[in-house]
Amino acid sequence: MIRILHTADLHLDSSFAALGNRAPQRQVDFLETFERIVTLAIKKEAQLLVIAGDLFDHPRPGQVVLGKVQAGLQRLAERGIVPVLLPGTHDSLVSADAVYRQADFPGVILLDQPQLKEPVALTVEGQQVYLYGFAYRSYVSEGALEGMQRRSDDGYHIGLLHGSRQGNPEWNHRKKDLPFSLDDLKRWNLDYVALGHYHSYEVLSENERVYACYPGSPEGKRFGENGPRYCALVTVDPKGVAVEPLTVNGRELAEEKLDLSGCTELEEVVRRIAALRSANLLLRLTLTGILEAPVDLSALQSRCEDGFFYLELLDETRLFDSDYARRIEPEETVRGMFVRRARQLMTEVREEERPVIEQAFREVLTRFRAFSGGEQ
Repeated sequence: MIRILHTADLHLDSSFAALGNRAPQRQVDFLETFERIVTLAIKKEAQLLVIAGDLFDHPRPGQVVLGKVQAGLQRLAERGIVPVLLPGTHDSLVSADAVYRQADFPGVILLDQPQLKEPVALTVEGQQVYLYGFAYRSYVSEGALEGMQRRSDDGYHIGLLHGSRQGNPEWNHRKKDLPFSLDDLKRWNLDYVALGHYHSYEVLSENERVYACYPGSPEGKRFGENGPRYCALVTVDPKGVAVEPLTVNGRELAEEKLDLSGCTELEEVVRRIAALRSANLLLRLTLTGILEAPVDLSALQSRCEDGFFYLELLDETRLFDSDYARRIEPEETVRGMFVRRARQLMTEVREEERPVIEQAFREVLTRFRAFSGGEQ
């Protein structure tokens, strides 16, 4: 029996430009998650730590990030745990100054060849293990998937692949994404294939036979990678494969909707958003419902964001159907004329254009309200 801690898509040294002043701390978060995974490999007494691509977000990570990765992997090697690295699409070997061409990773098995001629053989606690994997490079890796075929019956045969499973909701047809199918996994007949590239956790199995797993990104990189994030503890023995997801993320991403129907004051909206706050949460919050007064989104953002690690507000509220809009529509004023013209325009445009008019309607009425000192 062997135990493998399997991770992928850590994307260390991402820029996180969209997070503004939170970006440096988010970079630290990702390094801390890497270090948590290293510690977990030791705690769970894994024999292998397998990283199936995109350890780094780009081929030239900074020296601080590189140094922490080298130290963490060396820590494992000194304890007899074998780290296995596979370059991915983000940290590929294409450029001459790519990290895997320039830096040393003592004690690490780096699967950096564009074609797999023979698997890497090693002995793990007296057991023979064979590692299958290749670092994709356009044209040079043409037909390289055929090299993933199991070579012999003895020992444990473990594959690493940074690729796209056909039929996955994230399926992408780009050549460099290495498309493969469940039938390919079955044909290769490996004991287990450690996958990377897709950022959601997924076990690939059939008739209770586990063939492979995507552990997903261990720390959410962007919205959509919400909720708990995992690495996979994989146990391989003659009876089969067992995969256990282990939660490793330090912060959590979430996307939620908040119905503000009936709200007339900024303070009431602030209270509703404050009920969701959490210091470790990155929240994309979509505001919905029919408002009875326009809300200044930038003012609301500044009032609420300190309760979250990061807060992004999206305004999908509606003012067209509010009592507030109906009340000012008959006015012989600029804002009354604006409401009447907007209502007319809404009847003239295509359905898909109406959200744009609604957005403009909200923004203009917010400015009118601010100019009048909040008068209803």
